[in-house]
Amino acid sequence: MLKHKRRLALAGGGIIILIAVSLTVLLIRQTRPGFAGLRGEKDFNVILVTLDTTRADRIGCYGFSRIETPVIDGFAARGVKFENCIAQTPLTLPSHSSIFTGTQPFFHGVRDNGGFILPEELTTMAEVFKGSGYATAAFIGAYVLDSKWGLNQGFDYYYDRFDLSKFEKISLGTVQRPANEVMDEALRWLGENKGSKFFTWIHLYDPHTPYEPPPPFAEKYAKNPYLGEIAFVDSQLARLGRFLQENDLIERSFLVIAGDHGESLGEHREATHGFFIYQEALHVPLIFVTPISRFKGLSAPAVVSLVDVMPTVLEMAGLPVPPQVQGESLVPFFFRPAEDPDRYAYSETYYPRFHYGWSELRGFQNKRYKLIIAPQKELYDLTSDADETRDLASVETDVLARLDAAAAKFIGKHSQNAHELDFRKIDPETREKLAALGYIGSFTDSKKLEGKTLANPKEKIVVFNELSRAREMGMDGQADAAIAIIQSIIATDPEISDAYFSIGNILFKARKFKEAISYFEQALARKPDDTFCVMNIANSYLNMGRPGEGEAFVIEYLKKGFSDPQLYFLLGTLTFLQKKYDDALKYYDECLSFNSDSAASHNAMAAVFILRDDLPSAEKHLASAMAISPNLINLNYNRAEFLEKQGKSQEAAEAYRRELALSPYHFKASFNLARLCRMMGQVDDEERYLRLTMQINPDFPLSYFYLARLYLNRGQDFEEAIRLTNRGIELRPDPKDLPLGYFLLADLYDRLGNAQRAAEYARKGQELARAR
Repeated sequence: MLKHKRRLALAGGGIIILIAVSLTVLLIRQTRPGFAGLRGEKDFNVILVTLDTTRADRIGCYGFSRIETPVIDGFAARGVKFENCIAQTPLTLPSHSSIFTGTQPFFHGVRDNGGFILPEELTTMAEVFKGSGYATAAFIGAYVLDSKWGLNQGFDYYYDRFDLSKFEKISLGTVQRPANEVMDEALRWLGENKGSKFFTWIHLYDPHTPYEPPPPFAEKYAKNPYLGEIAFVDSQLARLGRFLQENDLIERSFLVIAGDHGESLGEHREATHGFFIYQEALHVPLIFVTPISRFKGLSAPAVVSLVDVMPTVLEMAGLPVPPQVQGESLVPFFFRPAEDPDRYAYSETYYPRFHYGWSELRGFQNKRYKLIIAPQKELYDLTSDADETRDLASVETDVLARLDAAAAKFIGKHSQNAHELDFRKIDPETREKLAALGYIGSFTDSKKLEGKTLANPKEKIVVFNELSRAREMGMDGQADAAIAIIQSIIATDPEISDAYFSIGNILFKARKFKEAISYFEQALARKPDDTFCVMNIANSYLNMGRPGEGEAFVIEYLKKGFSDPQLYFLLGTLTFLQKKYDDALKYYDECLSFNSDSAASHNAMAAVFILRDDLPSAEKHLASAMAISPNLINLNYNRAEFLEKQGKSQEAAEAYRRELALSPYHFKASFNLARLCRMMGQVDDEERYLRLTMQINPDFPLSYFYLARLYLNRGQDFEEAIRLTNRGIELRPDPKDLPLGYFLLADLYDRLGNAQRAAEYARKGQELARAR
C-alpha cells in the first residue's frame, strides 16, 4: 500500500513538473519577439540580393575606408547589419544552395561548382514563396548558377540563358553578365509585377575575377580593380533603391543583401577563392532592410551563417519553415541586437579534393576561436589574431580538442538523411562544354580517395597558383608559355592528373589534336574513370576527321567496365556523323536509359528522324526535349527543319530566329534563315542573314555563292559578285555545291558581255555536274 501511494505521489509530481515545463515553453513562445504583430495582415514583398565574391571587410559600413559604397552603407543604416556572417563554403553554387535551402553543404550535397545539381527533394526558399501565392523571379549574373544546376526550383521566371557557344574565350570567369544587364532585366520584371506580391532574387557577379570594372570605376580604382567592381555593384543597387522609392515599394518590401563568399586577394598566398577557408574567403556582408522603424541602424555582433538566411526571411514573411532547414532564424537579434550568445559556424571546401586529390578542408568557429580540420589541424584566436597568422594548435590543445569534438557532433547531427548526388546526370551537352573549362578541370571521384592519406592543401598552394595561372595563360592563347609552366609542375609532382588534363585542353584549343590526345591519355591513366578525358580524346579524333577512331576508343573504354550516360551520347554523336543512323539511335536510347532527362539525346534522335522523314517520331522527341530544356542548343534548329518539312515556312523562320537568339554563333541557322527569306520573297532579310552567316563563319562557302546570286538577280555589283563567287570557290565547297559557283560565274560574265569567259565557266560547271 505504501508503495502504491508513493507511486501516485511520484506520478502527481511528474504531472506538476510537466505542467510547469509546458507553461515555461508557452511563456517563452509568447515572449519571444517576432514579426507577426509588426507585420499585421500585410504581405510584404521580399528582394534578396546576393553579391558574389564580396568580402565584408571591403565595404564602407563594415569599416573599410578606401571604398565608396554609399548605397550599401545606406541600406545598413536603414536596417539590421550582421557583423560576423560566415559563408558555408567559398564557392558560388554550393554557397547559394545553402542560402536557398537553409542547409549545410554536407546535407544538400552540392560541394562544388559545375559538377553537382541541387536535389529536387529539397524545398527551396523560392518554392515556399511560390506555394504561398507569390510571383517569383531570379536574375542571374553567372553561368555557375545556370538553371541546369537546380537552383531554379520554385521560380516562375529564371533569367539565366547562358550559352557557352556565345563566348569566344571559354573560362568560368568570362561566362557572366555585368550587373547593369542583370539589373536591367530585374527592374523590367519588377515593373511588370509591382502590383503583385513577389519574391525576387538578384545575383550580381562582378567582384569575381577578372576584375574589370567599367568607367568611371576603372579609373577611380585603377590600383585596386576589385574595389572598383564592388563600387560598380553599389551603383547598380542605387538603381534598385530608386525603383523601390519611385514605385512606392519601400513600405511594402523587405530587402536582404548577402555576400555568397569572399576573396583572398593574395592573403595566405591564395589569389582568389575556393582553395582555403580563412576569414577573407568566408566573412561576408549580411543586411536585412525593413520599413519597420525600430529595426533601423542596428548592428548585431553575433556569429551567424548563410544557412540562417532562409529561416529568417520566412519568419519575416510569416511563411512556414520546411523541416529540412538547419539554420536558425535571426529575427530575435532584430529585437536584441547586442546579444552575443556563443554561436558556431561551419565551413568547408572540397575543391582541393575533387580537382586534385588533395585533402578537403573543414572549419568550425565561434566568436573567438576557429578550428580548421585538415591533415594538420589549425587553430586561431580571432580576437587577437584576426588575420589568422599564428597557429595555436600545438599550444591550445584543450581548446582544439573541445572544438574538434563539437565539430564532429555538429557534422554528425546535421548529416542525418543527407543527400548524395551523382554529377553524371548533368545533360550531355553541358558536360561536353564543361570539359573545356579550365576552372572545372576534371573531377576526382571523392569515394576513390577514402582511406588514403591526402596532401594538405596548405602545402600545395604554390602548385595550385601556378597551375591556375598557366590555365589562364593557355586560355589567352599563350600556349607555349602555359605548357612550360605546367610541365615544370609535372616534373615535381607527376601524379596531378589535372596538370595533364590542362595541357591537353591548351593543345586542343590550339588545334594540336594529336598532341592533345597524348596528354588526355596520361590524365586518364591517373584517373581511369574520368569521362571528361574520354570525351576530349574522342572529340580530338573527331576534329582530326577520324570519328571512327573516336568511336572505337570509346567502345574499348566501355569494355573495361566503366559506364556513363555521357559516353553513350558521345557514341551516338560519333556514329551520327558517320551516317550510321541505326547505331546512333541505339546509343542515344542507351543514354536515355541511364538518364531519362537527357534533352540532348531526345533532340539528337529527332535530328535522325527528320533526316529519315519520320516526322511523327521526330515530333515526339522534339516535344520531349522541349519539355526538359527549351533553350537547348540546336533544339530550335531541329524544330525549324521539322517545320520546313511540314511546309510551315513562317513558323520555321521563327524557330531559326529563336535558335540564333539563344546561340548567336549558329551559322547554319542564319544561312537556313536566309534561304527561307529568299523563298518567301524577303530579299533584304535574305541579304542580312547571308552577311550574318559570313560574319559568324567566314569560311562557309555557300554564303558567298548566294550573296553573289542575290547581286546577280538584282542586276547590280557584278564585279563584287564575281569576287564573292571566287572566294566561295577558294573555300573548297562540297563537290555537290561547286557547280553552282561556276554557273554563277558564267552568268555574271555573260551580264558583263564577256561571252568567252562565260562559256568557259559554264562548261566547267557542266563537267562537274556530270561528274557527280
